[in-house]
Amino acid sequence: MAFIELKHVSFTYPSADNAAIDDFSLSIEKGEFVVLFGSSGSGKSTVLRLLKKEIQPHGVLKGEMMINGHSLSQDGMPSSQVGFVFQDPENQVVADDVLHEVVFGLENMGVMTNEMRSRVAEMVHFFGAESLLHRKTHELSGGMKQQINLASVLLMQPDILLLDEPTAQLDPVSAREFLDMLVRLNEEFGMTIILAEHRLDDVFTIADKIVLLKNGKCIAEGEPKQVIETIWDSQEQPFIPNIPTLYLSTTKKENRRDIPLSVKEGRNWVQELNLIGQSKENRAHKEIQDKKLLEVKDLLFQYRKEGAAVLNELDFTLNKGEIYALLGGNGSGKSTLLKILVGILKPINGKVTLLDKPLKAWKSLEIAKKVGYLPQNPKIFFVHDSVEKEINDTMQKWNITNQTEVNNLLQRLGISHLLHNHPYDLSGGELQKAALACVLLRKPDILLLDEPTKGLDPISKDSFSKILHNLQEEGITVVMSTHDIEFAAQNATKCGMMFQGNITSENEPKEFFKGNYFYTTMVQRLFRHLPDKEIVTLGEAISLCK
Repeated sequence: MAFIELKHVSFTYPSADNAAIDDFSLSIEKGEFVVLFGSSGSGKSTVLRLLKKEIQPHGVLKGEMMINGHSLSQDGMPSSQVGFVFQDPENQVVADDVLHEVVFGLENMGVMTNEMRSRVAEMVHFFGAESLLHRKTHELSGGMKQQINLASVLLMQPDILLLDEPTAQLDPVSAREFLDMLVRLNEEFGMTIILAEHRLDDVFTIADKIVLLKNGKCIAEGEPKQVIETIWDSQEQPFIPNIPTLYLSTTKKENRRDIPLSVKEGRNWVQELNLIGQSKENRAHKEIQDKKLLEVKDLLFQYRKEGAAVLNELDFTLNKGEIYALLGGNGSGKSTLLKILVGILKPINGKVTLLDKPLKAWKSLEIAKKVGYLPQNPKIFFVHDSVEKEINDTMQKWNITNQTEVNNLLQRLGISHLLHNHPYDLSGGELQKAALACVLLRKPDILLLDEPTKGLDPISKDSFSKILHNLQEEGITVVMSTHDIEFAAQNATKCGMMFQGNITSENEPKEFFKGNYFYTTMVQRLFRHLPDKEIVTLGEAISLCK
């Protein structure tokens, strides 16, 4: 018998017309590393929540779920043996400061003080989180909260670890370290790991089994290379990571052998090719006007007087028509800078100028008309009990009368069918798109987006990419804080790196990502051993290899 067994499981949320999970069956052996993937709202988060009895959603549940031979509807496993890391780190934080947050689970388990201290010391040292222990949780970035959440769960030493898009808010270095740690937990301690994820380039290489969900059904499951080959000629093709996509796009079916997943495997294949010349892909961006919309000079900001400066002597200029991608590690100040640019936070020192006028001279409503802002946590954006009411309120507040245009936007974002849903009942990706719709409806001159692709599946990202470029054509300027390197490389006109409270470097994507080890695309890593080939995006790579 499999360690985890789901047999013909169906689940329907209250008042929902369709089942979130529909006749879903899955077997997982003890110690397996399983990745769930699929579009936003396909049922990934629901499957994970059903596996932990204490947080099972309300609704109608049918079918049988077994863990280690015990029915989950009866006794199941002890709560501490099934760890869960939420999609939204805000949902998991319960304490005011980091130390109490970390030990909260151990205290509830009744662990003895000496053992608790030993576990905490070991885990905090492993995460390198000593400097965070006495900080307030509300001061941490989303990525830092996610790391603390994982540490809190691991302290309870679970046999099964369930993770819902855990790398969505992590920078590339932290995400890589996070996944390496999961591999160690899986290989060295035999922990069974089930991971729902949209960033698939790295996770497919470490998974024993991948499972594709669509409309609550299991469309395909098996070893990564087997599933990739199965879905290559289907509508689910966009979910295939970059390196196997490059291989399958440029290799005839009769010549295909072992599909490469990693950079190492991909290079072995690339060396067999006789690559001549450069990529012919023309990534022509709209010409940027030399007109300053936003300017920041000598900016200084710190959350506490006795604390370190989050932003220090920062200079920044935004020109009309740019799509500016702000990158950097968790806690480097990206979100803080966006909040200052929209007037939510006030700098301690320095000057912020919007359209040649000091930002402090603008009234809040005037700023809101000119600058649209999508926060990192989209839940705080909603005040009504349905998406439709939120949309209607936005239309009324900003005097928007063109219903056809609104409907077209909702259609392009793929959320027309969610209008009657409560925002908090949406998946992370659906919530992100609903909040984005409310911001885009206003058509501000400047759009500030904090992690806009967090929770978005590849198909939604492609749609969002087209929307961004349409906005650029309409004269709207965009600044986005992001950890999504692939999206930034494909869509940004300029990229900037945040480090030690400042923007230490900025350039157009090809130059910015060239030579980087971690802050670069999977394709650039694949071709970096060929010094005469400056390849950054998948499109450029396909053009070259063909």
